[in-house]
Amino acid sequence: MIEAAGGKMNNKLHSELIKKAMFPDLGCSEFRELTARKAMRITPMRMMVYHFIRCAEDKGISAYQILDQLKSYNPNAKPTTVYRTLDYLQQAGVIVKIESCSKFVKKNSFPHEGLTLFMICSNCGTIIQHTDSKIQYYVEDKSHEYGYIMQRKDIEISIICPGCQANEKMAQSG
Repeated sequence: MIEAAGGKMNNKLHSELIKKAMFPDLGCSEFRELTARKAMRITPMRMMVYHFIRCAEDKGISAYQILDQLKSYNPNAKPTTVYRTLDYLQQAGVIVKIESCSKFVKKNSFPHEGLTLFMICSNCGTIIQHTDSKIQYYVEDKSHEYGYIMQRKDIEISIICPGCQANEKMAQSG
């Protein structure tokens, strides 16, 4: 049972209400397509977590920010539930964790499409994704040249985005 305002609500009813309230078309069709393509099982929790990540857009979102948002729908939500869901979505390849800032973003490309370069603005936190097979071939060749095997096809680099560069110039000239 789940405690709801004014009484108790069973888990099935809670799940149905969440689906109807949150996912009429807020990326749900995209998520359903992804899950069908990857033979993933859809659950309300996975849909909600994916939705929160998708809404964070190019800023990413931390596990605890997801938990805070989730608690507005389920006050009893626990960090372990969020982390398990994030692990599942990562293993499925639909989200990625940006290690340098511990945030999660929706994966715009998939492993078969090549290496993904994540450019993270060190000032504002904007995360840009760029997939390029030429970069992948170069990195793989260099790895093999040194006797290594690539395990992760994501590279993170710290940058300063054009908006922050302009802000810095204005601050210096002002």
